[in-house]
Amino acid sequence: MSDAMTAERGTRPTGAEPATLGEESHRTKGLLRLTMACNERCPFCNVPMEDYARPTPPAAEIDAQLQAFLDDGAETLTISGGEPTLLRKRLVELVRRARAGGVRFVELQTNAVLLDDAYAAELADAGVTSAFVSLLSHVPERHDTLAGLEGAFPRCLRGIDAMLDHGIRVTLNPVTASLTQELVADYVDFVAARLPRVHFISLSAVQPHGRARDGVAELLPDYGVLGPRIREARARAEVHGLELVNPYCGLPLCIGWDDALDQCVEAFEARAGGWRDTHGLDNVGNKAHGEPCRTCALRTRCGGAWHAYWEVRDGAGIHAPITTVEPWFDGADHSEGQAVVAAPGGLDEAALARLDAEAQPTVWCWTDRLDTAEAARLLASGCTDLALELDSLDPEAVRPALRAVRWLLAEGARLQPQTRLRVLVGLRPSDATNPTALVRTGALCAALGVDGLRILSAAPVWRRAADLLRSQHAGLDVAAVAARPLAQGAR
Repeated sequence: MSDAMTAERGTRPTGAEPATLGEESHRTKGLLRLTMACNERCPFCNVPMEDYARPTPPAAEIDAQLQAFLDDGAETLTISGGEPTLLRKRLVELVRRARAGGVRFVELQTNAVLLDDAYAAELADAGVTSAFVSLLSHVPERHDTLAGLEGAFPRCLRGIDAMLDHGIRVTLNPVTASLTQELVADYVDFVAARLPRVHFISLSAVQPHGRARDGVAELLPDYGVLGPRIREARARAEVHGLELVNPYCGLPLCIGWDDALDQCVEAFEARAGGWRDTHGLDNVGNKAHGEPCRTCALRTRCGGAWHAYWEVRDGAGIHAPITTVEPWFDGADHSEGQAVVAAPGGLDEAALARLDAEAQPTVWCWTDRLDTAEAARLLASGCTDLALELDSLDPEAVRPALRAVRWLLAEGARLQPQTRLRVLVGLRPSDATNPTALVRTGALCAALGVDGLRILSAAPVWRRAADLLRSQHAGLDVAAVAARPLAQGAR
């Protein structure tokens, strides 16, 4: 599985790309699967050979894929499988052609069990610059169990040693499963002692696709158990001078990574700005945010968890390490991980400029006016969360704003979880407001599917209105809250 990941809409670069998230972490512009055949039978394989009627594409098809990458100007190419080392002659020739065509970095994703000194020398001579090796555990029996091949452990180590001997940089990829979730920190100690020439570990975790679908309940790690182990592993890695990376195929930020965003591929690429197509990336869309993610200030840096993790593990261990504070509360402007841009009267150029200038993971736009044209500009800005305040319940007055909300939510449904603009609607009643009219307007908002509905007064009558809306609309996040005025946030 490639650790390539596309980047996030509406965010801005914050500095130079860390070395560990460049070629060393296998962020790639091209992923080419030479063959889907494999000499191991990992029970968690997400691209198993049996899913392919034709495991090995004809040479002409591979040549055409490579040419497409070259025509696109890709400077990094990952050659994966299956197990690409099964096709020695074809693999070596492919690497030579890629390097001759201008590809600067060629990564080999491999289990390494077929590699000896001669094979490694041939690959290095052809131009392989790095290898991404699935050393699944430092415990031989557990490695072999997860590899589905008896005796794989010593052969994998031999292959790693051979590549290192010939100058091929190696990153290890222990795909953490329930069988190994308690041993992540010990794995780091093993690598430091046995493989001192290895400096990078990509901490993937089992994803519930492919072969893993059949045994997902037994294979998936428990994030509640794994989170503390990840923190311990990071601490030991720092002592040893090893770099750990949380790849796309890794973990949500709250599972041991929330204070190390520069080591997380999703978070880094979100900051780098702009979703872009990546050749060969075929697992985008397989993650989701759940209830614990709703108020997380790091939501825009994290894709969430695999869909099946919510189903099989009920989201165990997932939590909001930094909680957002809604703009209408005191202190929202200074809360960790967020910024608030107040725009009373609607979005003008100054407000849009402030939204774009913010670099926090969560950027609130707090306004009392919105139409579809403004919504389109908002979606293209740095805004991540909208707090739309309505102080009128007149249908004609609120129609443009609700039409804009409907458009925003429809657009968001097509985006990745961390790129969706979150929409909260606040209804600010006056002494003259009719509770029935407020409940009716609240029901319209609920029908649109807003992320939250707030009645911006904690008076008993409005708390009762919130209770009524909640009873009428199952699952609606609605509350009556004491709230500061929008003008106060604009100061």
